[in-house]
Amino acid sequence: MSSNDPTSKYPADQVTARLIALENRTGYRMQQFNGQRKFWNPNWNKPIPPRGCEVFVGKIPRDLFEDELVPLFEKIGKVYELRLMMDFSGFNRGYAFVAYTCREHAQLAINQLDNYEIRPGMRIGVCRSVDNCR
Repeated sequence: MSSNDPTSKYPADQVTARLIALENRTGYRMQQFNGQRKFWNPNWNKPIPPRGCEVFVGKIPRDLFEDELVPLFEKIGKVYELRLMMDFSGFNRGYAFVAYTCREHAQLAINQLDNYEIRPGMRIGVCRSVDNCR
């Protein structure tokens, strides 16, 4: 994503600075691999949350990143990890997965954030994540 990209709400250097600030605030880290960027706590020393703790988030504006998603989903409960699907241009692919530390927070996120207006005229969809392993 170039800082002159007309489809981006923010220049790339501003996005990078905001992502670094998010890492510093939370102590979580980000790593991009295999078409996704993972935001997670490297110091997590408890068991991995069970099935049912993850939600699917769709209809994400392509120039919206973790610095806007994490604070929203943190309002519901403790985020175990967030995986934002990315394309080669540096924009997101319009969807993400958010895993909470407990099922109750995942259900609350569905109830409170489905059809949430994340930007004027732009609403995200939040639903239960379905394990798609074959």
